[in-house]
Parts: sequence; C-alpha cells; structure tokens
Amino acid sequence: MRHLRSLVAPVYLMIAVGLGFVATLGATVLAFQGVGGRSGLSFSLPIILYLFVVAIGTDYNILMIARLREEARAGNDPRTSAALAIQHAGPSVAAAGLILAGTFTSMLFAGVSFLTEMGFAVSVGIVLSAFVMSLFLVPGLTAMLGHAAWWPGHGDATRSDPSATPSPAMEAGSEAAPAH
Repeated sequence: MRHLRSLVAPVYLMIAVGLGFVATLGATVLAFQGVGGRSGLSFSLPIILYLFVVAIGTDYNILMIARLREEARAGNDPRTSAALAIQHAGPSVAAAGLILAGTFTSMLFAGVSFLTEMGFAVSVGIVLSAFVMSLFLVPGLTAMLGHAAWWPGHGDATRSDPSATPSPAMEAGSEAAPAH
C-alpha cells in the first residue's frame, strides 16, 4: 500500500479479509446446512460472497488502518493510536456496516432460496468485516505489533513529540496528514 509505505501492515490486512471471508462462509454453511438441514448451498454463493465481503472488508480495513497510521505519525504510542483510531474512525465504519448489512438482510424475506442465502451470507460477512475485523482485529494487531506494523515505516518510532518538526528525510517520505 503506497499510503502506508509498509510491508507488514498490508499482509495482516489481507489475512484479516481472508479470515472474514472464511468465517462468513463457515457461518453460512452452519446456518443453512447444519441448522436449516439443507443438503448444500447455491454453487455461486461463495463467488458472490467473496466479491462483497472482500471488497467491503478491504474498504473498512483501509479506513481503519489509514486512521491508525495517521495517529502513529502524530507521535502516539501504538496502543494510544489504536484507541484513537477506533474512537475517530470506528463510528463511521460501524454505521456503514450496519446500514449495508441491514440492506442485505431484507433479502432474507424474498422467498427465493438463493436470495435468502445471499442476504444472510452477505449480511453476516459485512457485520464480521465491520465489527470484528476492522474495529477489533486490525487495531488490536496493529497495537500488538507496535512500530513494527509500519516497517520499513516513516520513523514514527523516533517521534515522541507530535509538535516537533519532522526531519527532511521523514518529510520527503511522507504525505501530509490531515488535521484532527
């Protein structure tokens, strides 16, 4: 990701999106085959689910990681950065997730088997992406990894005073961060 200029963060962001997809597919199989007693799911459901959950999950993770990076660049320690990112970006991600999941939930009442499966699966996937992956997993992993999450990074580990003027090397490699 050019915005992050990191090799580590994109890796765990992709893993988070993949885990969200697998968890959503598993929950859908459990709901329709395990609890619902169906013999299987529609063959095209995993493809459609992949398209929606990966795209939406990626968007939500980008919103969260951009805010995490902004807070780290401001000189905050990793845990404080995670808390501030959740505080500032979390409501937007949560609202978007609830609205979109609610929209797809309406498909549960279509009366068509495929639309019911798709409505359930995409709704669950969006909720998992927004609330579990973007609001808990990504900030949690970023806080646990600390400054290593931004490797090779922009030198946020060396900036302890957010009002300090960045060195020319830092300024040349970074983009202007928006004001709070």
